Amino acid sequence: MKSLLTILATIAASYGAVASAVYTRTNSGSVDIDSIYANEWGSPFVTFKSQINPACYGGNGLYLYNQEIAQPSKQLQNNKMAMLLSAKLANKKVVLDYFYDGSQGGWSNCYIHGISIVDQ
Repeated sequence: MKSLLTILATIAASYGAVASAVYTRTNSGSVDIDSIYANEWGSPFVTFKSQINPACYGGNGLYLYNQEIAQPSKQLQNNKMAMLLSAKLANKKVVLDYFYDGSQGGWSNCYIHGISIVDQ
């Protein structure tokens, strides 16, 4: 029984460490959108043709929304997706306002906070 409690305590402690990400806010330069992947389980995942940040997945992949916090509204999520799709369809570059957590590895290290469509 004691070892079961130790295992459960270890799992709980490691879950708390994962959930307490330390995000840093920054901006990208002008980048081209490579791909947008979406499914029904969560935030769309966006890759770019150039490197954004080595802390992000593959150096160039970010979630469109933060998976760890509740979003303010579906309309705001839809607005960000509309900006992203507009830029992709118009073959325009974007500048990202994004957050990253360099202390962890994995998919959820980076997410887009804001998007600006810029001229080429």
